[in-house]
Amino acid sequence: MLAQTAWSTLWLLMFRAGPQDFPSSPRLLHALAPLAVLANFLVFRTASLPAATALVMAVAAVAALAFVTRTLLRSRGLESRFQQTFDALLATNAILTLALLLPLQLVAPVLIEVAKDPQLLQHPPALPQTAVWTMNLLNIWNFAVTAHIFRHACGVNLWMGALVALIVTLAVLFLMILTGSLVAALL
Repeated sequence: MLAQTAWSTLWLLMFRAGPQDFPSSPRLLHALAPLAVLANFLVFRTASLPAATALVMAVAAVAALAFVTRTLLRSRGLESRFQQTFDALLATNAILTLALLLPLQLVAPVLIEVAKDPQLLQHPPALPQTAVWTMNLLNIWNFAVTAHIFRHACGVNLWMGALVALIVTLAVLFLMILTGSLVAALL
């Protein structure tokens, strides 16, 4: 099952498969959800969030993705596609989020320095351009893969898949930030 999941993830990342080609197993979620939480946690920690806040936001990101995906598919009468769609989203997002770690480690110190001293915005320090371009390309790739997955899962055309992915991304981001803000206020 692990080899099939790895190959399916690779094919999804290359736009050669859809979520319907992803292995269907409830046990797969027990491996993919922690991987997605770990990937998000590492990115949030690299961005210098406190460990508790980073963990809550990582869990919230995965939970929000599950909620929004289930809600979307249920509204279209396609709830039976949830497991494979969600697993495909978790696998591809985890891989591309982990790929963000290396360039983020090069950019984060500069951003943290600017956050500590906003006066630096008048004469901003130089960011490593290769790292910034790599991060942008990875984020665009992640969005395109998400749109591809939703296009297949919802049975819509390419542009509607991109619109669905945009709405899902914004909803997940909103829920994740809301949860992170609440936890940060409590801590």
